Amino acid sequence: MKTPCVFCEKFNTLELVYEDDSALVALSDDWAVRGHAIVIARRHVQNLSELPDAARFLQAYLNAERVLLRLTGAERAVITKLGIVVPHLHLHIYPVSASLDHAAVMDIIEGRTRVERDEVFVAAVRAALDITRPPE
Repeated sequence: MKTPCVFCEKFNTLELVYEDDSALVALSDDWAVRGHAIVIARRHVQNLSELPDAARFLQAYLNAERVLLRLTGAERAVITKLGIVVPHLHLHIYPVSASLDHAAVMDIIEGRTRVERDEVFVAAVRAALDITRPPE
């Protein structure tokens, strides 16, 4: 029996800050760093090259990164795409200070850091992404 996809099953339960017909953007519930977000392809594929609407997916990513950098004050966005645990295309965005060294960034990516959830920040991200939503 094929293992069900966590993202495909959870589309209706994710706390989204943005969605369109190509991508969903959710702030990660791990709060490894303020603004850690996940951009998830609506279509179940493993690789960006498999998306017929890759440009729209990337636009959602770019909008999310731009908003997260502005609202967090971070200078750099670290991006990861592994697909090992969940083989459904998703990109993690970690807004970080440009002064962080490799070890500090790896601590964030590997979940060894945690910041307090900030509902005001969540609302600000949601509002800003709604404003930057591309025309349908």
